[in-house]
Amino acid sequence: MSDRAGSRLRGLKRRWRALRREAADKSHWAAERLLDKRICIGITGLSGAGKSTLISSLIYQLSHPDRAQLPGFAPALNGRLLGAELHPALDTGLPLFEYEKCLQALTAHPPRWPESTRDLSALELHVHLQGRRLGRDYHQTLVLEFRDYPGEWLMDLPLLHMSFTEWCRQQGSLLASSPRAEIAPELLRRLQALTPEDTADTRELDGLWQDYRQFLRDCRSVHKLSYLQPGRALLDAEEYGVMPLPGVGHRTAAELGALPEDSVYRVLEARYRDYVESVVAPFVESHFRHLDRQLVLVDLIGTLYAGEAALDDMRRAFGHIADTFRYGSNGLLRKLWRPRVDRLVFAATKVDQVLAADHDALRQLLGQQLQQSFTGARRRGLPLYCEAIAAVRCSNESARDGRRILVGHDMNGRYVGFENAEIFAHLPQEEGEWGHYAGGLPPQLRPPVGIGREGYLPHIRMDALLNLLLGDKV
Repeated sequence: MSDRAGSRLRGLKRRWRALRREAADKSHWAAERLLDKRICIGITGLSGAGKSTLISSLIYQLSHPDRAQLPGFAPALNGRLLGAELHPALDTGLPLFEYEKCLQALTAHPPRWPESTRDLSALELHVHLQGRRLGRDYHQTLVLEFRDYPGEWLMDLPLLHMSFTEWCRQQGSLLASSPRAEIAPELLRRLQALTPEDTADTRELDGLWQDYRQFLRDCRSVHKLSYLQPGRALLDAEEYGVMPLPGVGHRTAAELGALPEDSVYRVLEARYRDYVESVVAPFVESHFRHLDRQLVLVDLIGTLYAGEAALDDMRRAFGHIADTFRYGSNGLLRKLWRPRVDRLVFAATKVDQVLAADHDALRQLLGQQLQQSFTGARRRGLPLYCEAIAAVRCSNESARDGRRILVGHDMNGRYVGFENAEIFAHLPQEEGEWGHYAGGLPPQLRPPVGIGREGYLPHIRMDALLNLLLGDKV
């Protein structure tokens, strides 16, 4: 046999072995899904909700059953939780969530919060459990595939179902109303001055785009607004150039479609269409079609203290989220090819910023917002859940002058004690009543000292969250 023929034969053998390994891996993956031994959970959070900290806390609690504080999670309480191992999510092609880096931040001296994630990541957590059947002990492994993505990307999903004209009318209405109208009145004036049929000046449009991007960032960071599009403009430096054209008015689709290619409308429409088709749609196709369950984290406390407009905007975001997920029960074949989100969980985070007596009111308040936003989705069978948690508890309660206060260390390490306005289980009914929350945002606290590899990771109701995500699987 010639050297060339032998080399070709060896190459064919390597490819055949690789295909066999891939087939074996795929069959193993399929078996895990069919037997409910693998579940894919999407995790995202609206701005500032503490997503990296939450994922790190989940991994830590499940990986260290000897140190876990999970009395409300039956496998941990009954001694069935044996531990967990972190693995890359190889089939996703996504980078591994940087758990070790996040844990190092939480356990540093002084401790600090992990950096926010600005891109997709994934991991597999192999959770080992002990069971008993027919009088004999046995071990089983539940594979949790976590897919982590920025909440800002979630806000772009409604664009898949909206034409550019529809989006312009929706955003034009928002820009003309409070608080957006007061945030950047000059930008609004310039956008309104654009006429759809005028010849586009790309330099002028590019300058407007930079101002519009900064406007979105101010809406998020200063005014705590949630429903902001395009969402990726808040995170990266790509020049998407996607902004609304309020001047479309009541022009018909035929009138707008007949405009020349170099008109303002057609140029902005092309940018919008390219963004949806090349950025948003591929993300949905490669990511959301795998999800069995979705966890959305919400900084409800920060939004509540930001005022009525911020909470209204969060509720608006909830309403648009309700129309983006494929949800329903999963049959055997659907588990393999097109799983649906069979459980959607919202969690209000950072509840250690308020007194324990207010935790239930905060959960009730979140539930009310979800009920208003997800009425149609619940009628169509989406199982919806909510909880109030702190992934890492960094405050304790004490007393001062006969009043309950919270104590902890601020980001500079100073020991502080503070009171916060009582959280009511209902929203203020009149405009003046919102003054109850004005100026009362709790100080930002750093993680407590002494957590980590040899100690406990204090939290609030992470066991309840695990029950919502996994209770029916374990």
